[in-house]
Amino acid sequence: MAHNPTPWHKREPKLSTVLLAVLGIMDLISTLVLLGFGAIEANPIFAALLRIGPVWFILAKLVMLAGPIALIEFARSRAPKSAEQGAWVAVIAYFIIWGGQLLRLGGLL
Repeated sequence: MAHNPTPWHKREPKLSTVLLAVLGIMDLISTLVLLGFGAIEANPIFAALLRIGPVWFILAKLVMLAGPIALIEFARSRAPKSAEQGAWVAVIAYFIIWGGQLLRLGGLL
């Protein structure tokens, strides 16, 4: 019997995907707020995009968020359990890295 997956646009979003997107948006917003307070972008590629203009910076950040989410969602159609596990690993890793950076920066302010 052939596996007939549900098309991506008809599936309910998974909590792991929603959390990954929310973390990415929170990361972007917190970065923009910190930049507004005089912080600098440490990533040289994103710093160069920021010098070109904030729109390019924001678009690049959103693409770097959307790409992995799209890959996870594609993988979900082939190997749902593995994709879900990978999504949760990504959520946890992102939260630890982002949260750690905020804590470190909070100590510097």
